[in-house]
Amino acid sequence: MKFINDSNLSHSFYKDITRINYLEDMSSQLISDYGYTYIMLCYGTIEAFNYKGKKVKVPEVFIKGTGDFFTVKAYKNSSWLSFELPNHVLHNVTKIHSKKNRNTLIDLSLYVEEEIIQSLYESLRNVNQIEEITTIADNHLRAYYKDWSVLLPSVEIVQYILRKKGMLATKELSEVFPYSEKSIERMFNKEVGATPYRFICLVRFNYIIRELEQNKYTSLTDLITQYDYYDHSHFEKDFQKFLGQSIKDYKNDNNSLLSNGLSRIYVK
Repeated sequence: MKFINDSNLSHSFYKDITRINYLEDMSSQLISDYGYTYIMLCYGTIEAFNYKGKKVKVPEVFIKGTGDFFTVKAYKNSSWLSFELPNHVLHNVTKIHSKKNRNTLIDLSLYVEEEIIQSLYESLRNVNQIEEITTIADNHLRAYYKDWSVLLPSVEIVQYILRKKGMLATKELSEVFPYSEKSIERMFNKEVGATPYRFICLVRFNYIIRELEQNKYTSLTDLITQYDYYDHSHFEKDFQKFLGQSIKDYKNDNNSLLSNGLSRIYVK
């Protein structure tokens, strides 16, 4: 696989843009949930399977929000292009309750003129320079950015959770923000696609697994303690929840797709 991205990307709408070109057939590889929304363009033969192992349809251009882990299997000369966005963008685009869209690859042509989608798709088919990809995406979708970028009540709370690295109790949110616990839960289900508790756990897991991937720790016990896990068993449960595998299996798994995702800065 060849990964193409720009660590210095600075854009008013996109948080990150990555292209992955498959130079040979690849076996299934797991993709974790990072708590963001993605617009993706897929070229060639790419198969996707949800966290239950069920094959799902992959539209040529789709949008996906936060959900569970899934796996992809791609074949030689295939490629996919990923645009990372804040998680509330899914709700802004679809106007549908985000939790009802969990684990769904939603055809973007349902919300953008089909001619624009087709032109975008063909224009980006063979483009491998991130700067050029960004320009082409802007030329096609700029008219939608304003509506898609509208800030929702959950945005400030999500940023707070990210700053705290997920190391907080859900009740803290209602103490800091002017909403009840029930209101925040309804808000997150609608706008984020997960309960506050699950999102908090997801954020903490994304921080700690990056340190694990990059060997930025002296001992696993110290790392677990640093991130407020009760014990090793508690940490193991998060592995099963967010990656569907044990810590041991993760360490023995040669997953370049996941490793590449974890090598990039989590919060930009």
